[in-house]
Amino acid sequence: MNRVTTIVLAAGAGKRLGGPKALLAWPSSTKGGAERPLAIAHAEARLSAESARVLVVVRSSVFHALLAHVQPGIDLVSWSAPDDLGPAGSLAVAAPRIGDADAVIVTPVDVPPARAATVARLLARLEAGASLATPPLAVRPRHLGRGGHPVVLRTEALQRYLEADPPPLRDHLRALGDRCVDEEVDDPGVLHDLNVPVDVIRVLGGPPRFLA
Repeated sequence: MNRVTTIVLAAGAGKRLGGPKALLAWPSSTKGGAERPLAIAHAEARLSAESARVLVVVRSSVFHALLAHVQPGIDLVSWSAPDDLGPAGSLAVAAPRIGDADAVIVTPVDVPPARAATVARLLARLEAGASLATPPLAVRPRHLGRGGHPVVLRTEALQRYLEADPPPLRDHLRALGDRCVDEEVDDPGVLHDLNVPVDVIRVLGGPPRFLA
């Protein structure tokens, strides 16, 4: 894929975690580097690998806290809709901004940043299917038979999010039928969720902290 954009869905309030997931303190990927918010860690991981641009959808209440961490290639998208719209609403905010991307990576913020090799495998599966009579529109990772994140999609697969009342991504992928395919990956990280404090303790070895 020549042009890849990532959308980080980071607008959750994080009530069960104890604070905004976008601001969860995440260790640096380099030795001796400073912690940064998890939303920025996602963006940095994708910019250093395959993505030319990352859209980070966040609540207006944390927008300014993230501004100090923004670098070229990261665009913050402020979202202030009601919570009951959930990730479908924040994905709808980002979809009109993906520009001329060939493929889009969609990841919730409450997972560890995906490995470059894992995302590359998903993109390769998407590209390999381009020659088929009915090419896949989306690829999901699976590990040990369980589905995970992130998901990669062709741009046209997000057309539904330019329309009224878009569904949750899970329902949309199901509606794609056999045009959404699974790719087995040797990466247990695709199954990790960071929903409650014990999830963070398992991954980072300590309780969640949040960077203002």
